[in-house]
Amino acid sequence: MVYCTIKETSTLLGYKSGATLYRLVGEGHLDEYLWNVEGKMYLYMGKRKGKRLAEKIKSLVFDKDGFEVFDFDPQKHMDRLRAL
Repeated sequence: MVYCTIKETSTLLGYKSGATLYRLVGEGHLDEYLWNVEGKMYLYMGKRKGKRLAEKIKSLVFDKDGFEVFDFDPQKHMDRLRAL
């Protein structure tokens, strides 16, 4: 199981900042992926209800400039995790 902070998650998905993720968390869209430990938020990168976090975010966010969320899969992209 892979849990990442908002900052780590935003980096893995190709965002420059965590603003979009904080907005989605605040609106309750990512509740099933959210895990709080001692006041710090973590997001589960794997599947919940059949969708990985990256897939869920892709279904919620539409960028007019053509940015596309990196389809991060913890099973396939461990090298990106090591680079954090």
